[in-house]
Amino acid sequence: MSSSSVYLMALGANLFFSTASLVFSMYAKKFSPFWINQFKVLIAVILFGLATLFTGWASVSVTALSFLVLSGTLGLCIGDLFLFKAYATLGAGRSLVLFSFQPILLGLYGWLILGQSFSPSQAGAVFCMIACLGVFLLERNKMTGRWDLHSFFWAFAGILLDAIGVMLTRSAYELTPDLDSMQVNFIRCAGALIAFFVWKPKGISQVLKDFGAMVLKEKSLVLIACICGTFVSLSLYLAALKYAHVASLTAVAITGPVWVSLLECLWEKRWPNQYLILAFLFFIYGFYLMT
Repeated sequence: MSSSSVYLMALGANLFFSTASLVFSMYAKKFSPFWINQFKVLIAVILFGLATLFTGWASVSVTALSFLVLSGTLGLCIGDLFLFKAYATLGAGRSLVLFSFQPILLGLYGWLILGQSFSPSQAGAVFCMIACLGVFLLERNKMTGRWDLHSFFWAFAGILLDAIGVMLTRSAYELTPDLDSMQVNFIRCAGALIAFFVWKPKGISQVLKDFGAMVLKEKSLVLIACICGTFVSLSLYLAALKYAHVASLTAVAITGPVWVSLLECLWEKRWPNQYLILAFLFFIYGFYLMT
């Protein structure tokens, strides 16, 4: 698979998740971060389970299986719970700002564990992506007049645990190269769902009860968001993760805040300001360096 195809899949995954994050933020405020996170994982388990009926099931070692279950527990359960907690107070765009730290964490992992090296162009791409988010952070701080450090802590905790989940997933791929991304996603989501059940045994029944009480428009909105933000997004992202340079891959993922900001401009019918335009320029050049 060509590097351009890999990074385009990663970009697609990011755009799907970022768009869905606007809806996740709404339901995190309406119900709770725990509610929306558990619901999206439940939908993901069902869809990935159905997908494995068509893609097949490869033999998995106990070590690789443990890595994937732990990855789901840390990344999709606890990590996303922290992230959605930040969504409820900061909103999706500002929470996703801290994705700029993930390439640094995963770049160290790729260098220390996987033996991956940083070429000058890859290092430049990561710098451009972090600069892109730096511009966005500066804009948000100028608008609000404060940094919201307490809420940003929750976002950073979510990003850190998500990064650990990505590291564990990549390690599982290294141990079992024949793993299909649908199978990997099913195991990760199942691990997260089991963690939710242990955490709050009656949580799933309450989620289904609340969902049943919604009107058709609300049901459709949250279902589409969960399908796009979990099933589609994770399918594309883990398919890319199997082949990509780890830090460069996550550098693509931090473009989420820029995309969310653009959607906000469209929704509010206002032109993007100079900060957003500068961030897009950093992003375009960074993506060029990666491909």
